[in-house]
Amino acid sequence: MSKKNIFLLAAWYVAGWIIWALYNKQKPSDLKKDLENSRKEWTGDFKVMLDNFVVTHENLLKDLKKHVITDKNKELFNEKKKELLDVVDVYKKQWLEIADELKVKWKDFLVEASDNLDKLYKEKKAEIESLKDEAPEKAKEIKNWLKDGIKKWVNDLKEKIKKD
Repeated sequence: MSKKNIFLLAAWYVAGWIIWALYNKQKPSDLKKDLENSRKEWTGDFKVMLDNFVVTHENLLKDLKKHVITDKNKELFNEKKKELLDVVDVYKKQWLEIADELKVKWKDFLVEASDNLDKLYKEKKAEIESLKDEAPEKAKEIKNWLKDGIKKWVNDLKEKIKKD
């Protein structure tokens, strides 16, 4: 274990003792008697220690509530909460504007992509026509395959554009 870890462990141990000393309303002698009684009655030390732990932390939380959750702090929290919600609303509005802009740009992109694919089809169609003499059946098959595939894709894009 490193020196840093030992120091942190010791610090937490001291902090625990301080909290216990400040917020435990039971005297150490009373706790010792409770432990002895639990051994006699076979109820267990763990239950006594757990009960003491819970009571100590209840006292700590009551004290924190009394000193930290004041009307002034509640008012300050509500002010900051409102400010935070206002900032979130601004970001939400900006996000919606960006989303709308992206929808428009996406539609433009789809139209451009559709036009480019149509242009590509026409270019490849010319190449296929030039190969027609060499392999007429294969050229016709490739031409039909390209034509059908590209038309289907272009039509799908157009349908998506119309829907949006």
